[in-house]
Amino acid sequence: MAFFGEDVSNSSSNSSSGFGNNNNDDFLFSILKRDDNSLLNSLNNLDKKQYFELMKVSADLTSYYLIVLAVIGVPSNALTVITILSMRSLSPATFFVVLLAIFDGCALVVKLIGNQLAQHEVSQNNGYCKVMDPLSIFFSTTANWILVLICLERFISVCYPLKKVYIFTKRRSFIIAAILIGCMFTLIMTTLGVTRTFDNRKERCSTEERFKPFYNNVWLYLNVALHLFIPFVIIAFLTAFIIYGLRKSRKHRMSLMRKGDGASEEMKVLKDGGAVSKKSRSSSTPVSPTSLHNQKMLDDTARVERTITLMLIAAGVIFLVLSLPISVFYLIRGFRVSHSMSVEQARWTLFQQIAFLFIDSSHAVNFFLYFFTAKRFRVQLIRLVREKICFCVGDNSSRDRTTGSNGNRPDNVPNSKSNSSNCTTSTCLSSKGATGSSMNLPAASP
Repeated sequence: MAFFGEDVSNSSSNSSSGFGNNNNDDFLFSILKRDDNSLLNSLNNLDKKQYFELMKVSADLTSYYLIVLAVIGVPSNALTVITILSMRSLSPATFFVVLLAIFDGCALVVKLIGNQLAQHEVSQNNGYCKVMDPLSIFFSTTANWILVLICLERFISVCYPLKKVYIFTKRRSFIIAAILIGCMFTLIMTTLGVTRTFDNRKERCSTEERFKPFYNNVWLYLNVALHLFIPFVIIAFLTAFIIYGLRKSRKHRMSLMRKGDGASEEMKVLKDGGAVSKKSRSSSTPVSPTSLHNQKMLDDTARVERTITLMLIAAGVIFLVLSLPISVFYLIRGFRVSHSMSVEQARWTLFQQIAFLFIDSSHAVNFFLYFFTAKRFRVQLIRLVREKICFCVGDNSSRDRTTGSNGNRPDNVPNSKSNSSNCTTSTCLSSKGATGSSMNLPAASP
């Protein structure tokens, strides 16, 4: 959906007729049999034919791609929210992931509603122009800035782990998210609510005459900067720093491991007296079960942090890749609206719609990134689906067993509640599977 500048798809959706049904080869062969003037006119017709064909492809793409993205993205974002909320604790990182999934889903729903209203030529009014269009921009822009917060939180966790404990607490994360959402809502809804209106003559949303200088010279650039360029630059830098920090910490761990291996080799070449003294020292200070438990908890926390970091690095990189085409388009073309019926203009229009497809896809793909890059997220989702399926199957089977042909309940059949609980605990989840699928996330700071 084109929300930066004028909509170019309407002019192409009804312009594909007028050239007959001849294929390209017959059309080209017929050109070769004409004189010079006819050849020139035919070449002009060929350009127009290519123009209308490209514009029709652009219109078809605009008509259907949001339906596909919404069918994929809305359920997947809902699954992301359910899966993460089912975990044992909600850290600042997972809170931002849940918030991102909510705004991604809302962005797809609002975009699809606006797209379908336009495609079916539903009459618009001031309410649509002042609410629906601004909401689309609000949800999309806020989702991108939530991804910025996610990358910032991971950057501090990787590069400054000791400061993360008091910088990104759960309470501060809630406050930061509320401030971000409030500022974006106030800026976007107020600006577009005042400047946009419904043009009865053109039968589409337009800018009030007195606000056109501000809208064309200030808001268009501010909008694309807030929605695209500023998040793109920040996410690119933070992702690069996170990857650098991970490589640096990995080298540090490898160095410590090599030092530990060297120390153990030195102990192997000691004399018997040294070996005995080492044994006596180790026996005098045994490792307590509490310290082993604490070390295990630290290792689990480190693994969870690495998993979350991998998930969110993938989300940041995919956002950069998907937003690159529209960034290139605006850097080259700017906000110029050309009404020329040239093949070049049609190609740029098609490129613009493909770029919108890419940037809107960023609201639908994060679930799949989490599923394929994070084992703990994948295990938790599979466990939830398995429990739900087994609960439904167990509930139906127990109902069938406890109800006779005449609707009476036999005396020798236990109640359905115990049956469903037995199915859930013994049939569906073995002790090994239940233990292996538990999510041990680090406890969030208050």
